[in-house]
Amino acid sequence: MSVTSGTQSTGEVQAEESAHDQDAPLARVSYTRSIAARVLPPALAVFSIVAIWWVLHQIFSDLLPSPADTAAAAVNLLSDGTFFFHMFQSLRRVFVGFAIAMAFSVAVGIYMGTVQAGERFFQPLVVLGLTIPGLMWSLIAVMLFGINEVAPYFAVAATIFPMLVINIWAGVKAMDKELIDMSSVFRFSPSQKIRQVITPQLVPNIFAATRYGLGLAWKVVVVVEMFGTGDGVGFQVMRSYQIFDMQAVIAWTLTFVLAMILIEYGLINLIERRMTAWRPKVDVWRR
Repeated sequence: MSVTSGTQSTGEVQAEESAHDQDAPLARVSYTRSIAARVLPPALAVFSIVAIWWVLHQIFSDLLPSPADTAAAAVNLLSDGTFFFHMFQSLRRVFVGFAIAMAFSVAVGIYMGTVQAGERFFQPLVVLGLTIPGLMWSLIAVMLFGINEVAPYFAVAATIFPMLVINIWAGVKAMDKELIDMSSVFRFSPSQKIRQVITPQLVPNIFAATRYGLGLAWKVVVVVEMFGTGDGVGFQVMRSYQIFDMQAVIAWTLTFVLAMILIEYGLINLIERRMTAWRPKVDVWRR
């Protein structure tokens, strides 16, 4: 009996090892395919843009620089330190203006979503703010405050504030009402409701507003720097435009885009994953 059982157990172990050896190549193939599915589409998108750019350069060679020459100019900006100084100035203006707008928008959005009178009061003001272009706020800021740091802060905050409020307000209105009722049953104070019930449910809306707000803030800051500052990416783009240096304009634009991509994937995505790790993952059907 013992010999028979030992033989059976040995056979089972060998069968499991054989199955594992057969599954290992399949797992590696599946992993490789998943990596390729993630990397190939964006790589093809970038390749398509570069290819179109190269074709346009062949047609308009006197006006449009080649991708290689522009990339070399961008590398020179990075190597001599010019890019880092001016990008730091632009980043500071973007994040300070964005922080001011986000602080007010979270408060106003929660108030609009929880108090009907607040919704009636702020809704026409938010709609009015949405109709005013960022360029108008930029010009108004420069005319009001002159060439100083207040102008970009004001222009960024005033431009993105209505968009942020809309996102927060919509998130509050879409919250699970049962959780709000439960907090009332347990006699939560208003501050406890905001901290423990409302804010955790608003995290996805806050990050969606962050992405949209930062993208718009960049555009506003560049415009303000063109007219009302002596440094920053917008100032350098305007300076290159005045001497009709197309290569420098595109090089500054490329470095600007790369910085935004690093902030998006290297900072915002990581923070969002950590703060939303508690939420169940919902797989939506996609082809």
